[in-house]
Amino acid sequence: MIVMKFGGTSVGSAKNIRAVADIIEKKDGRKIIVVSAMAGITDSLSKIAHRIIDLPNSVIKKEANQFIKEIKEKHTSTAKELIQDKRVLMESISKIEELSGKLETVLLGVGYLEDLSPKSMDYILSFGERFSITIISSVLESKDLKAKALTGYEAGIVTDSNFGRAHPIHSILARNIREKINPLLEDDVIPVISGFIAANSDGTITTLGRGGSDYTASLLGRYLKASEVQIWTDVDGILTTDPKIVPEARLIPTLSYIEAVDLAYFGAKVIHSKMIEPAMDVNIPVRIKSTFNPEGRGTLIVSKQEKIEHVIKAVTAQQDVGIVNLKGVGMIETPNISGKLFSLLGGKNINILMISGSSESNLSFVIKKSFIDEAVETISTGFGDNSIRSLEVVEDICIITVVGVGMQGAKGLAAKVFQAVADVDVNIIMIAQGSSEVNISFIVNEGDREKVVKTLHKRFIEDVG
Repeated sequence: MIVMKFGGTSVGSAKNIRAVADIIEKKDGRKIIVVSAMAGITDSLSKIAHRIIDLPNSVIKKEANQFIKEIKEKHTSTAKELIQDKRVLMESISKIEELSGKLETVLLGVGYLEDLSPKSMDYILSFGERFSITIISSVLESKDLKAKALTGYEAGIVTDSNFGRAHPIHSILARNIREKINPLLEDDVIPVISGFIAANSDGTITTLGRGGSDYTASLLGRYLKASEVQIWTDVDGILTTDPKIVPEARLIPTLSYIEAVDLAYFGAKVIHSKMIEPAMDVNIPVRIKSTFNPEGRGTLIVSKQEKIEHVIKAVTAQQDVGIVNLKGVGMIETPNISGKLFSLLGGKNINILMISGSSESNLSFVIKKSFIDEAVETISTGFGDNSIRSLEVVEDICIITVVGVGMQGAKGLAAKVFQAVADVDVNIIMIAQGSSEVNISFIVNEGDREKVVKTLHKRFIEDVG
């Protein structure tokens, strides 16, 4: 039994959905399908939700009606183009209309109340995947395959109530998922499950945050003991670097779990880092494949690699980050200042990507740009005892990361990497190395990003065969 997840681009049009349905039909054995919203739908739902709370009451209904008309037409026309069976088509259109009505109701409520809570936002965002599972399950039925559309919650995924970035309650999932899904598989029904969305124990819709659809697939694979989790996307697999920067970037045939986690964490966009852990926990292979090149080999992610092709396998660049520098003599006398910092930011769900301390009176850390204002306010309030003399924010930077299991124990590798950067006259602002020793990360100015990526890729990947 395999879990097959199809992303937004893979289900972004009638033509692409037809290709997805063909891939599913040709795959032998039991299969579980996880799908994202059609490309662009989640963004459009987010935009209308934020826009409608700022509109005058006199135009809220008009705006909501226009948006519902457009989103309903997109999904209805897609269904009509794909579904030949009239009965199945009418059932699909009826469901699309029902979902559209629910979405319009919540948009009007949010608009008139001028209140977009995280709870309401999760509910609104859930409609993209709910439309998607309706269409794709119907397409499979019209091909004489038994299929059933399920939300993540209906498939057994229960989370806490941290709306926007909910965390699965694993003690519940272990029992729930098997109880919900196994009877369908035994009856030869293909479950078509919404990625990204779940619900708390009260049944209130939650979302799993960025990478949520991949995470959904991995969770299902773990608790159903799948033989493989497949992530179908719009690229052939994980490449040695961004092909927009280096056209010579190569497909990486095989990665270890830890390499994949580091690549995803530091900028590879094909998968999200948190989806690896559930598969890694029970040693399930994860395969990255292209919907548009289904015969391609893709990238296989496994527990351990026997052969190391290159010391460094990939170079990534992560943008949209900033450095926060803390300085203050009082920091020396503040016990466990790093722990307090982690607690303050963790309480706001702000993730620290890198951290460095040049002395007890200086501490620097890197976070996403979108969290900088909140982080500064949190720190200023949390350290109100004058232990911090100054707080400085540095933007227009990026994280460069080199990854490879062959780096473990490789003598002088860090020096060679930094020398290669110095040779192209680029200054390194900050350095960190993971405890796994399979990555080295450092900060450079954003303007040097492409130069550094090209240099490292050529020196450590292209020039070594």
